[in-house]
Amino acid sequence: MPGDQEKTLEVELFWSPVADKEKFEGEAKAVTSENEVGEFDILPEHANFITLIFNSLTVYTPEEEKEYEFSRGVVEVADNKVRIFLEV
Repeated sequence: MPGDQEKTLEVELFWSPVADKEKFEGEAKAVTSENEVGEFDILPEHANFITLIFNSLTVYTPEEEKEYEFSRGVVEVADNKVRIFLEV
């Protein structure tokens, strides 16, 4: 169908300056991580929220899966934008 595009999220991933790891900015079809309740997914048009995250994170870009390992972080979802701060 013309004009029918798969919806994506805008993702920004930041590491603590002491972690000295590469930042990520781009589009994603989904993001998966875990918080104190368990594993969860963030999909396009997800409800706005903030949570602490632990252990791992996967960003599903249109081209590939990017996996990150860390001890703790924070994720914020607002207006189809996902901001992730790791090792904070």
